Amino acid sequence: MTWIVVLNWNGAEDTIGCIDAVRTLTGGRWRLAVCDNASGDDSVPRLRAALRERFGDRFAELAEADVATTTPQHDVYLIRNAGNYGYAGGNNVGLRLAMRDPDMGFAWILNNDTLPQPGALAALLGHAADHPQQGMIGSTLLYAHQPDLIQGAGGARYNRWTGLVQHLGWNRSRTEAATFANAPLDYIIGAAMFIRRAWLEQIGLMDDSFFLYFEEIDYCRRGRHRFDLGYAPDSLVLHKEGGTTGGHRDQISWLADFYNLRNRLRITWRHFPYAMPTIIAGLCVTALNRLRRGQADRLPMLWRILWRFQTIRFEDVRRPG
Repeated sequence: MTWIVVLNWNGAEDTIGCIDAVRTLTGGRWRLAVCDNASGDDSVPRLRAALRERFGDRFAELAEADVATTTPQHDVYLIRNAGNYGYAGGNNVGLRLAMRDPDMGFAWILNNDTLPQPGALAALLGHAADHPQQGMIGSTLLYAHQPDLIQGAGGARYNRWTGLVQHLGWNRSRTEAATFANAPLDYIIGAAMFIRRAWLEQIGLMDDSFFLYFEEIDYCRRGRHRFDLGYAPDSLVLHKEGGTTGGHRDQISWLADFYNLRNRLRITWRHFPYAMPTIIAGLCVTALNRLRRGQADRLPMLWRILWRFQTIRFEDVRRPG
């Protein structure tokens, strides 16, 4: 049994599209947990209606507090999280419910703006059966607006000296996906992470203190001594990149900018402390780029992050206006 976990925050339209794509999956048994991160719009009633219409009495709704005492009897759940816990914390609630199902062998975290293709799950299960030491496996992420191009071939490399990432296969033809099958990975891209139950039991859940960005790097680093990372090229997932936080550099939201900068420092301090001088130097370049883009109003935020990255929260940052 694979538990598919989809996190929603003010994005019911995308989430319903993802649910409809999940319904087309073939070649494996699955259950679905849709976790709403305390959306401020009409997401919950829209998701409730959509799930009830599509799944009938196979669907049930839970408050977050009920997860710890629920033994899953239904195939599809809508979980109302009590707050906005970000990517890691929000998905962790769904993973906790999945872990309460004794039949669960795998969990598959999907971004709500993804569209898994019908054979994607079967390809992951087949790959996992052939590679029992791989605790986490990635899919071929394709651009939803240009599905012949690869966004990421399962995972990415992380440059500890600069804090920058490189998705394997980025902008290469979909026909080249298999050439990256055995390439070394530093982490699995969080938009589609297929996780073996043994990983969850031995490594635990994601660190929700990251809130957004870099949590997959931390998660994979924590498990690297016990498990390998893998990539199933035939597992195809379309991805509508950057829908929630703003994808273009000049339009990236304050929230996305804050967590990207803060967590670059946090991940370095935790896993690569010897690289802190070059990461800090890189933030000076970031400051110059903000000036070049007409974003000088973000410089105070950057300096506060630099001095208080271990304790600062987004709520501590005052934005102009």
